[in-house]
Amino acid sequence: MTTAIDGWIRQSQEKILSGAGLTLQDLDELRDLQNGGQQHLLYIWADQDRIDSGVIAWNYFGPFDSEFRFDPKNECPYASAAAAMADGWRVVSFPGVEYPMENAHNQLGFEFILERYFQPGEGLNHTPHGQRQ
Repeated sequence: MTTAIDGWIRQSQEKILSGAGLTLQDLDELRDLQNGGQQHLLYIWADQDRIDSGVIAWNYFGPFDSEFRFDPKNECPYASAAAAMADGWRVVSFPGVEYPMENAHNQLGFEFILERYFQPGEGLNHTPHGQRQ
């Protein structure tokens, strides 16, 4: 998944390699990209409390409209919270300590909340509820 900042970095590397160098305008553009990000939240429920545990459910929220109809074909784009972290997501909440209970089979799983900032219009292409609109 490529962001606008990733694109800026790639273009800047090409400028430096070609000998053109960076300008103050280039750095102003980077500042604008950095400040213009919108927060997106990725909820991952895993089968264990480790970041490399398998995903059993997920949800995705951001500043976009989405229809709330579950579609089981829309699998999480990441196999674990660790895979999401490798793609630039930051963990903002780890699962709390759970004590064994008689009704533990009713729990959804261990909840990880991750965040990432995207430029307007960027982000994951789909949610568990369907294609982003």
